[in-house]
Amino acid sequence: MKVKTNNFTEKDISKALKIYNYFIENSLSNFEEKKLSKSSFNLLLTKIKKNKLPFILAVKNEKVIGLAFINKFREKSGYRFSYEHSIYVDPKFINMGYGNKILRELVKISKKIKKIKNLIAVIGGKDNLASVKIHKKNGFQYIGTIKKAGFKKNKWIDSIYMQKRL
Repeated sequence: MKVKTNNFTEKDISKALKIYNYFIENSLSNFEEKKLSKSSFNLLLTKIKKNKLPFILAVKNEKVIGLAFINKFREKSGYRFSYEHSIYVDPKFINMGYGNKILRELVKISKKIKKIKNLIAVIGGKDNLASVKIHKKNGFQYIGTIKKAGFKKNKWIDSIYMQKRL
């Protein structure tokens, strides 16, 4: 697996969007309820790049198999050193160690960006044990759970918070 940090092709972005939308439609880990359009996804990418934050694609055999990005944790200025990240792996490649590799790469890139002092994982669903496991493996500490923080597919969903100080 290699990581692309820029120079994404239209095909790369389409595949990344397909993976992202899969988790909107088929899981409780992403709290979005409606699939993102290509233009909405491009706006997200543009916003992340404009803020000089990482957006990476995991590529295997020239095909995108995962994506990860960092965004502001909260909009208020006092949170300016804390950032939330998101990681998504193509369902065909889940449980093969790629999520861990992507997270490790994202942390490595983040350490080079001086404004990032905290990475916050907001993990949807108390049953998302694989995500908790890869975060622990990469030095994240459990900091708490917000019970019934989200509502999707007629279910209340907890949010698990984990943090890594850089």
